[in-house]
Amino acid sequence: MTIELRLTDVDPPAAEPKRTIYRDIVNLPDPVKLGITVRYFNYDDVGLYFQITGSGTGYTFGTVNLGLLGSGSNAYINLDEFASKTKPSTGDLPNGELEENITLTLKAYTDSGYSNLKWTYERIVTVHWINSADAAFTQDVLNNFDDGTVQGWSGVIEADAGTSGSTTLTVAVATDYVLSASYSLKATYEIANNTQLSTHFNVRFRLEKAITTPNKSTVFAIIDMRDSTYVNGANAYTNIKNDIIRKNGDVLIYIGRPYDTVNADYVPINKWMRMVVPLPANTSLTLKIIVDGKMYNASGAYRTHQWLAWLDDFKIISK
Repeated sequence: MTIELRLTDVDPPAAEPKRTIYRDIVNLPDPVKLGITVRYFNYDDVGLYFQITGSGTGYTFGTVNLGLLGSGSNAYINLDEFASKTKPSTGDLPNGELEENITLTLKAYTDSGYSNLKWTYERIVTVHWINSADAAFTQDVLNNFDDGTVQGWSGVIEADAGTSGSTTLTVAVATDYVLSASYSLKATYEIANNTQLSTHFNVRFRLEKAITTPNKSTVFAIIDMRDSTYVNGANAYTNIKNDIIRKNGDVLIYIGRPYDTVNADYVPINKWMRMVVPLPANTSLTLKIIVDGKMYNASGAYRTHQWLAWLDDFKIISK
């Protein structure tokens, strides 16, 4: 194997686990868009120019040039709105569920013009659709925050870069961005009055909630979240590198790239994202939504940096 494509954080030579993308059709736009984070590897003796596309019944895929990847290297990329298709109807999902397959195709070229193809690698991925409003499912938990409370969610700072400023993490209901009126949950991680000059800092926080899942054969959590950032001046950067959904310590979903010092966001910003994850039955666990970011201040002036995350209409369903 000279190139490879993976959708998990499992390193070679261990086998790549089966990867299923779970999606809930309720309140999605039509057509629906598919975003996905992938990891690609170059085992060749020379640097190669990578490209990715896909195929699947009813899908329209883009083609993304990933650029040069050196020999022996690997990289992550989040492919936002990588594919689209007509949203399945409720009639397409008997008993509230439907599975289909898509094929992701990774190509490696020897030239920057992507004309001299050297390697091709394909990976089949299962897409598992659900209809959370189907009568087959029981809605066990709905956190829409419309009672004006945080409904059991809390925030934890995991990495604090407030070396020359004050750091706070607030978790409260909000009205600025909601999926269902009147409230959503909003986490604001703020480093105020920071004057640290020309140093990159890794910052990280999480939302979490303790959950006991129902004793059913099929259990899903449906997570709708939105990311944003803010900094009050020029020559300063506030970025989000990745979002991670964990069940206790286990990674269920990874979006973006590992932390680096590039002044760029690696996750979709200022838009709602839906993530669906299967959960074990009859289990007490802590569900964690982790936001990993970067702070940089090139000016030395006082700057206030914020990393923000919203959550709304969180559900646990089962059957």
